[in-house]
Amino acid sequence: MTTRGLHFTRAFFELQAFWVGRVVELAHIDRLTAWLDWTSMSALVDSDGWHAIDSAVHNGDPAQAAYRSWLALRAALGTSQHGCFWYEVEDEGQQIRLHFANREGPGALEPGRRAVRRAELASALADAWRVAPQAERLRGGSWLYHLAGYRALFPPNFLAGASEADSRGEVGQLALWGQFVRGDGGLYLPRTEQFVRACEQATQVDDLVAAFPLAKLDVVGSVDDVLDWVKLASPGQGVGDGGGEGLGLGGGG
Repeated sequence: MTTRGLHFTRAFFELQAFWVGRVVELAHIDRLTAWLDWTSMSALVDSDGWHAIDSAVHNGDPAQAAYRSWLALRAALGTSQHGCFWYEVEDEGQQIRLHFANREGPGALEPGRRAVRRAELASALADAWRVAPQAERLRGGSWLYHLAGYRALFPPNFLAGASEADSRGEVGQLALWGQFVRGDGGLYLPRTEQFVRACEQATQVDDLVAAFPLAKLDVVGSVDDVLDWVKLASPGQGVGDGGGEGLGLGGGG
């Protein structure tokens, strides 16, 4: 489970309930399938949560059921050992998957906090190297790579290989939905309002997919290159001085 330590308010689930309604209308699928395949719930609820959502779809409030299920699951999860970063080992130990979540609140990616974030990233990668010493690749995937404050944590040669993912294949991922969440779990209104307006005006499924303001960016590079750069980088280095405008949970990294 990659959601430990994250914060969401009920509004985040209500936003996805609104989205589900538009998906059902334009994609002509049933409501439970829309919750299953077109929202980020797969990362936020367990099997008990899905039973609750299923029941609420037929007789109740699915957003409230999802929110309560998330709260129950969150209480059972631990916290990250590396601040805002954590990782998973993939591809039989050959690749590290990086994740980021704003557990600090407003300003987590501001220049004044950059040294702390880099230290956390270095800690996560060093631990990953100890767990999977044969791993050569580092994989990231998130909307966060659009933000100068996040990009500043990584070497330019790592960022140079970023490619935009097709949002249709990401609608079930927090790496896409995280752009609507602030560090305190509330909604980041500028992007949320833009998204809602676009969804309201949509006349076909492609319009809904295009409503996400920021696409997920996928990045793959060398673990050693990133770790070496982070260790050497001074607090003032990086790409741009943009901070954590609207910074939410990430759900990717």
